[in-house]
Amino acid sequence: MRNGWRGAVAVLAAGALLGTGTAAVADGPGARQTTAWRHGELRVDTAGVVSRSDFVLKSPGWQAYQSMPVGNGTLGAAMWAQDGFMAQFNRADTFPDLKSAGQLTVPGLLPLMQAEDYRGRLRLHEGDLVQRGGGMSARGYVRADRDQFVLDVTGADPDRMQTADLRLWEGRTPTVHARGGVAALAETFEDESSGSLTGAVAALTADGRDVTAEIVDDRTVRLSFKPNRDGSFRIVTGVPAYTGGDLGGAAAKALRGASDGDRAHRAWWHRFWDGAAPMRITSRDGVGEYMEQLRAQQLYMTAATMRSAVPSSHGGVINMFSPWRDEVHWSADHWWHFNLRQPVYTNFGADTEEFNEPYFRLYLDRLEEMREWTRTYWKDSEGVCVAEFLRYDGTAEACDSERPPDWLNRIVTTGPEVVHNLWLQYRYTGDRRILDRAYPLMRDVARFYLSILEEGDDGKLHLHNVNAMETQWDATDPAPDLAAMRVIFPMIAEQADRRGDRGLAGELRAALPKIPDFRVITRDGERVIAWSATDEEGRNTQNPDTEPLFPWGLYGRDSELMQSTFRNRVYVNTREWAEDALLAARLGLPGEMRNLLVQGTEDFQIFPNGFGSHSIGDDPTEMTNYYNGWNAVVGSSLQEALVQSYEGVVRVASAWPEGWNAAGSVQVEGGHRVSTEVRDGAPNLVGVEAASDGTLAIANPWPGRRVRVVDGGTGRGRPVVRPTDDDVVRFRVEDGRSYVLERADRPYPSFRFEGIGGKPATEVRRLGDRTLGVE
Repeated sequence: MRNGWRGAVAVLAAGALLGTGTAAVADGPGARQTTAWRHGELRVDTAGVVSRSDFVLKSPGWQAYQSMPVGNGTLGAAMWAQDGFMAQFNRADTFPDLKSAGQLTVPGLLPLMQAEDYRGRLRLHEGDLVQRGGGMSARGYVRADRDQFVLDVTGADPDRMQTADLRLWEGRTPTVHARGGVAALAETFEDESSGSLTGAVAALTADGRDVTAEIVDDRTVRLSFKPNRDGSFRIVTGVPAYTGGDLGGAAAKALRGASDGDRAHRAWWHRFWDGAAPMRITSRDGVGEYMEQLRAQQLYMTAATMRSAVPSSHGGVINMFSPWRDEVHWSADHWWHFNLRQPVYTNFGADTEEFNEPYFRLYLDRLEEMREWTRTYWKDSEGVCVAEFLRYDGTAEACDSERPPDWLNRIVTTGPEVVHNLWLQYRYTGDRRILDRAYPLMRDVARFYLSILEEGDDGKLHLHNVNAMETQWDATDPAPDLAAMRVIFPMIAEQADRRGDRGLAGELRAALPKIPDFRVITRDGERVIAWSATDEEGRNTQNPDTEPLFPWGLYGRDSELMQSTFRNRVYVNTREWAEDALLAARLGLPGEMRNLLVQGTEDFQIFPNGFGSHSIGDDPTEMTNYYNGWNAVVGSSLQEALVQSYEGVVRVASAWPEGWNAAGSVQVEGGHRVSTEVRDGAPNLVGVEAASDGTLAIANPWPGRRVRVVDGGTGRGRPVVRPTDDDVVRFRVEDGRSYVLERADRPYPSFRFEGIGGKPATEVRRLGDRTLGVE
């Protein structure tokens, strides 16, 4: 995010922001086209636009799978209406099993939930869930500034006793505490293999009258109290990390500041949204708005879960928002890199890249452990093999040359992907300290590859007995590895030169021309890139042949080979992590991208809170995990369709679907924010807020029209680029300045100003059988 969350957002005078918001031609004679670009930025009523994507509850979520999530990046809570009100608390760091800190039940909210006039709203801009009915209201949120869950209630009967139970379940062995107006549960977890000790305390108190605490049983504590005279009460549950010791003291510390207001919480969320790149979509059939909400949910989820020391997502599952007690799909103590890469990439375009920090820490903080693992388990190698399946203590269930290949063992492209993402983090932020942190890992990943390459009779350097992702095992020269080496070897060589490591730089440059070409085969009558140089059977449903397009960016829309490879890929949208829509956006296929987004949403987004499932046909009432991968795919696909820059040329609306109008911004390499408004398939203007000095190349978004570049503040004065009919316009940009690319026959000053606004959602959104919200 730019400059401490200073986004392209402004609060304008009353009446300046209109609800319609996208670039338009006003009706009537002499109408002027409109733009929301003014004074060097896209003017957006952030609260209004974000509130369009609120989750509306027309009835309570009585079942766990209908729960609504809130969180602060380390502590998450899932809320639903069972027994009046229930919330489950989960921390991101209770390894090795990520056990929950407990469930809170407040029976006194049942009249609110059962009221005929019940309405609820998950407010993304405020980071809270507000529910109203029967003259009562309840607002639940996890404070952004403390590990505390707050439930504020109004309209209760001041003379009716209320209770709040905090409980665990069979198989759990907490320590319990009750004294005065505080009750608490706590449990610690020791990992036998690493010796680490983690845990959590859940401490409960209330702002009301006659508050008393009691121990109900060895897994349950209770508060009893009366509301304040005005019918209000507040329940606060503090859930910090805990590794043992005096529980009474830990509980008191957990509840410190419990009576504080919500000013810091609201300010944090407002800053977050002010800094994130905005996007508003309108469409005749509502599909565009549905996708807009999925992207907003992804950004909300990122802010609410990604502030811990490690990523909160394991195998694509967000355990921090689980309402299912201690159920964990796949693994709680390991990470699959493949499931992390899509949210990381989405953050680049959304200008939320600071939330990639837990991802980078996962690997950078464990470099020495990964070195030791590689020395021990990959015979005759040097450097580091970064495991696709990495445990929180730095050990792995992969990168073992002596063990037969399997789903994860022998995948070696994880290291290059982490290195590439570190490089992109630098490219998007301009912070060279990232490269200083990253270089030891970059160097060791390069050394590992150089040590396992074998020169063949053809003079080429080959990789043998490695996997092409999870799809093809024990292969030779997988396409993902060949693409990775082409991208990272020059990058690491440059960094090695800067640090005086000229031996490594020389080896990498000498190896580059010896990297084999991609094998090309015939599939369905067309020439396509092969998965690898060999023909082992497919195991999983990833497409190794499209990896040169994403993440590696070696081909673009003008490559017939990549177009045919995409058309003839073996697996299409098979899982919630499928990146087909993003690939279509990169290839300039807007209709295909839209269809893939719709298909994937109908297949995977089965929960009313926007989360998905892993497989097609999953029943939400039977699932016990929330997956977040699909919404990251949606977010990155929309961003890439509106503005993309992976080939070194910025392309605006090059894959934007017909019939969707848009207004928004996307961050590109260099940290520049590119904004536009699209109506009837064409942008009105292209605004650029430069974040660094350099040269920017933008493809003419109005083919056949003469264009020019002018000052972004006024649109007047000497043009930065005089009128030209070049297909690609190149110009120098300076950090802190803004620019407008315009049609020469439609200059920026001729546009009438109309800001981008929005109103809070009032209905549950639907797409086929899928919903966002509770009917």
